[in-house]
Amino acid sequence: MQTLKNAAKSAFPDAYTRYLRWQHRRVPLSARIAPILASKADPICYDEHFERLQGSYTQWWPEYGYDEYSTWARGCQRAMKVLRAPDLGARDLAVFEAGCGDGMTGYALAAYRKTSRIVLNDTEDWRDARAMSFPFVKGNICGRLPVDSDSFDLVITYNTFEHIEDPAAAFAELVRICRRGGYIHIDFNPLYCSPLGLHAFSFLMPYPQFLFSPPLVEAKVQELGVKDLGKDFDCLQSTNKWRVAQFRDLWRGPACEVVSLVEEKDERHLGVVVEFPRAFGGRGLTAEDLIVQGVSVLLRRK
Repeated sequence: MQTLKNAAKSAFPDAYTRYLRWQHRRVPLSARIAPILASKADPICYDEHFERLQGSYTQWWPEYGYDEYSTWARGCQRAMKVLRAPDLGARDLAVFEAGCGDGMTGYALAAYRKTSRIVLNDTEDWRDARAMSFPFVKGNICGRLPVDSDSFDLVITYNTFEHIEDPAAAFAELVRICRRGGYIHIDFNPLYCSPLGLHAFSFLMPYPQFLFSPPLVEAKVQELGVKDLGKDFDCLQSTNKWRVAQFRDLWRGPACEVVSLVEEKDERHLGVVVEFPRAFGGRGLTAEDLIVQGVSVLLRRK
């Protein structure tokens, strides 16, 4: 076989080159970047490419609105999704929403069944006016909240677990306040290592957290600003930088059983890893770290 390949290479060099390119393209990008990610060389930054990359992209992610309709629609979609779980749609519920933000998921759940008990939580109270009638517990779920143990049938949280400083402590607190046999639903994105993981929504290129140095990122955030949570900021939200394997280990702990686990993936931007390999090597990254952008897990407390 090798003799035939050598003969073909000598007789038809152009055709052989096209064949090799075709073979290369057949290998998924996620596999082709494995040697890059396995590199032990110290990573480098590509600050000099910021302006070119910023001008090469347009916004490729959907708008996340905070107007009255968007918050209502998002709350209803979340409520409908979680109520599909066994036992949840057919009875009154005691519901606790951690990191509630606008509070509209709790509002939608209450609209579905008026006799349900809804309690909302966040570190700051910036609820929509429509959610102001529900009890509110101010506090960080990484610590112990002033809430009794085994109090709720359903504990939910959205777009919180990529930000909180100690996901393991937060998860333990959600387990504590959930009744045995109750459900915990955790849904969040983007994870830190994914294309939008820096939450720098004024940066149009993917993976800026790896491509550029922290001083450049800070300077560009100051220059361009960041639109987040429906407001303009000159700094980024904090992120805990946990990787998908760490979250998987958390779900598989002894306190709960996993009812369902969906990991949203986006492989569209792995070409950036090929173009700027030294930004990604030497960090201990895996292809899954780079492509898993969102997690939605439903757990039942044992």
